[in-house]
Amino acid sequence: MAKPTGRQPEGGAGAFPGMDPAQFANNLEPILKAGTRMLEHWRVVSEELMEFGRTRLTRNIEVGRKVAQSTSLEQAIEAQAEYARTAMQDYIAESNKLAELGTRALMGSFEVWKPAAQAPREEPEVVAPERRAAAE
Repeated sequence: MAKPTGRQPEGGAGAFPGMDPAQFANNLEPILKAGTRMLEHWRVVSEELMEFGRTRLTRNIEVGRKVAQSTSLEQAIEAQAEYARTAMQDYIAESNKLAELGTRALMGSFEVWKPAAQAPREEPEVVAPERRAAAE
């Protein structure tokens, strides 16, 4: 049976600095914040898509009624042509809005790391071997 030596076994958190629980928690926090921000932004995008879909469905029903109530073929064609024009304009406007919201969502999630990247880093002090020996 092996006798305990009082030494820590090789490996563990000391051998892998990135596996230190405190450091791991500090590194995990910005990732969680970025994920939370991204979800908040994508919630806004989702709400926009739902609203656009609701609006389009309402307009589809309206044009169906106009076409069904038209008294001539020309009125039906005019109602359908007007619907096609407005639908195309609405889709272009919505795609621009969604592109802007998507860009904001992406940039907003990266802003979490911005303060950490701009903060001055403390460089470890490099001590020459002869000074280290003299200090000991």
